[in-house]
Amino acid sequence: MKPTAMPYALIASLTLLFTNGANAQSAGAPAALFKAHVEVVRELDRAATTSNSAAGVSVSISPGISVRRQMSGVLQYAVMHPYSVEIYRIIEGSGTLVTGGLLNLPLADPIGDNIVRTEHGIESGTVRQVKAGDVLVLQPGTPHWFSQIDGESITYMESRVRITTAPVRYQ
Repeated sequence: MKPTAMPYALIASLTLLFTNGANAQSAGAPAALFKAHVEVVRELDRAATTSNSAAGVSVSISPGISVRRQMSGVLQYAVMHPYSVEIYRIIEGSGTLVTGGLLNLPLADPIGDNIVRTEHGIESGTVRQVKAGDVLVLQPGTPHWFSQIDGESITYMESRVRITTAPVRYQ
């Protein structure tokens, strides 16, 4: 290859790459999703006025990504997700989170294939205090439960990604 031919080939390749990348973005999902903090809080506050669910209330950011608020004074289910990894980043509040161990029987009626839950807590799990800024990664099949929520509520960003087609169960 001649020394002057290489820059033209490189420029042509880069032009093709950037042109195809722009077309792919316009044909599919947006390059970025954004929801302002004030909007997230407003939606959580609005949802909390009409819900007393053990699952709390949530604002969906994109599939598998949400901001969830769980309130104290409401029954908290201990749960596990046999097909999904979950990542929590605590945004506001604090509480006691139990992970691992065994879900206490009896189990509640199923509400989907990716959640197993009980009203009766967890036996022999790891107990830890969590607060704003903390990050936790829960492997598929890991029981978890807020046994105590300090103050009125705890708010966290939740990323749940289904990573397997065969259920995983750590208990």
